[in-house]
Amino acid sequence: MIPQLLACESVVDQVLEMLSSALMAADPLKIHHIVLTGGGAGTSINNRLADVARKVPDDTWAKTHFWWGDERFVETNSPRRNDYRIELSLGDFYIENNVHRVKAANEVPSASVAADDYAHKLIEFGSAGRPPQFTFVMLGVGPDGHIASLFPDSPQLQSSVIAVPVFDSPKPPPIRVTLSYPTLNNSHCTVLLLAGESKRDALAAIMKSQGQAENTPARGIEATELYAVTDLSVPV
Repeated sequence: MIPQLLACESVVDQVLEMLSSALMAADPLKIHHIVLTGGGAGTSINNRLADVARKVPDDTWAKTHFWWGDERFVETNSPRRNDYRIELSLGDFYIENNVHRVKAANEVPSASVAADDYAHKLIEFGSAGRPPQFTFVMLGVGPDGHIASLFPDSPQLQSSVIAVPVFDSPKPPPIRVTLSYPTLNNSHCTVLLLAGESKRDALAAIMKSQGQAENTPARGIEATELYAVTDLSVPV
């Protein structure tokens, strides 16, 4: 699925505005599931989630739940985790029961156990043994076109389970947990984050009329609304 291209001055500002608009327009009586990401732009977005909370009606915020597209299987308080210091970022808007973390290396014996635990958490909010539809998904895209911890030519690209352990990530740390394509693709709105010159080749690969997800995993992402948000000045 080829996304709609959104060029902007700041990927972080653009995505925060899109998330705010999505939640302000959402039904305050329903639960809304948001998928966060890591990386430079993703971390900057996470650090400013309180700005979103200030704009959103209290009833809607109380029903907004946060998940991560992937997580590094390291210690709970490691700065390498994508959920690092999320309580501090949200401040007064932090709701413990609405922030869903992947179990850490000091909490469970393996990434496989962490993946199974995360899958069961998602199922609790879904139906018929499947996770809920996500309202808004953010996915940082690597220079190689990877998203979450779905890397080019990795076996996790073929997985149909909800959450998958990764034991040989080409980026450190090697052990991780990632949501699979079927889980990530059950989304109303998904934004692919491509900030900086290092993402130019990945953006070009994503926007081509033909290409394989095995080579550029971001090409395997689908959603009712799919956007590639970039600060690159030259159109692809």
